[in-house]
Amino acid sequence: MKPIPALLLLSLAIGSPIRADEPAPPSPLTLAQTLDAVLARYPSLAAAQAAVDSARGRTMQSEADRLPQISADAAYTYLSLRPYVSIPGISLYETIANSYEARVGVRQLLSDFGRTDALVALARTGEISARDALEQARSQLGYQTIQAYYGVLLLRSSVSVADEEIRALDEAFRISEKKFNGGTATRFDLLTTQVRLSNAHNHRTDARASLEKQESVLRQLLGCEPGAPLVLAGDFGVPGEPPDLSATIAAGLRNRPEMKLARDSAEGANQRLDAANRENRPTLAANAAAGVEDGQLPEMYASRGYVTAGVSVSVPIFTGQRITGQRIEARADLRAAQSRVDELHRTIVTDVSDALSDLKASIARLAESDALVAQAAEALNLAKTRYANGVITNFELLDAQSNARAAELARLQASYDCTIARHAVARACGEPPAS
Repeated sequence: MKPIPALLLLSLAIGSPIRADEPAPPSPLTLAQTLDAVLARYPSLAAAQAAVDSARGRTMQSEADRLPQISADAAYTYLSLRPYVSIPGISLYETIANSYEARVGVRQLLSDFGRTDALVALARTGEISARDALEQARSQLGYQTIQAYYGVLLLRSSVSVADEEIRALDEAFRISEKKFNGGTATRFDLLTTQVRLSNAHNHRTDARASLEKQESVLRQLLGCEPGAPLVLAGDFGVPGEPPDLSATIAAGLRNRPEMKLARDSAEGANQRLDAANRENRPTLAANAAAGVEDGQLPEMYASRGYVTAGVSVSVPIFTGQRITGQRIEARADLRAAQSRVDELHRTIVTDVSDALSDLKASIARLAESDALVAQAAEALNLAKTRYANGVITNFELLDAQSNARAAELARLQASYDCTIARHAVARACGEPPAS
């Protein structure tokens, strides 16, 4: 084998496009990957999950009264005034100056006639409500991400269309300038092309500014640094047939997170009313203790063990109308929650109907825009041919080019509207955000 010349190796090393210290380019993000990334680490979801954990802790606290309560106590007592009986030559004390005691006590609730059960049910309702609030936060954040994702795709495509229009106007301006110099075009033709070119640049600037804002929103959702590259891999897809109205309304009333939260609120108010009604019921408990103490006759300085056991009953007699106030509050909360459920029922029906109407209109506009793009492309080809043959003027050619670009933008907007409308129907039905 012949050795490779050193100059060739050097040239290969210098010309190599890949270096070990260069970071790998970011991989394209699909909509599903974007949703997973946002829903995995967004701060508001962490706060909602913390609320779920807090509600679970309150449930554990409410269930604690059902379990034995064990405590240990120790005490030391010094007594300076000690009663005694004086006998000539001796004093008989009834107590000792320094006494010690250590004990372990156990209390077990036997029955409070459903009061603890009502409090546990109320705490569990709060836990369910916290989970539904987490689901609502995920739904809102997910659909916000979907809108931002497709907004970036739309604006990037709009910028590309604007670039194509600028290239076409640059070419038209070059031709007009050449004809003007040759005496076959007027100054008016040249200025008209310049005006259209300036307007095209202004439109591109506006589209680019909107794109940068939309990308900032998506970076904020993803937790990326400002200016971090966003490589997206997706399109608007093909719309399907609109779902049935009655089935969609039924799904929305059953699955919408807002409706679940409203029903949770009504159930919580009902549980608070039940707990208030059981607040004045007696409590039956068993108590037991074992310990060691001194100071007992006849050997007061000797430590001796003891055991006690008993049953206690506590009956509330007068609570200063506290229970009455709790009942009034719970009944008012229940009425408010039921009114909220009724209001949401109407709102969801309207939301679903509006979303389906928007989806049907978007599908129709998309079909019309496809036909419009085909017609505008055909008209542009005819205009180019006629302009080359000198049949039409430069203005008519520019009009045909503008119409073709406008048709492409209309189709992009229709595709975006159709995709957003499809996700709006899914959101109105209470479906979780998905690609």
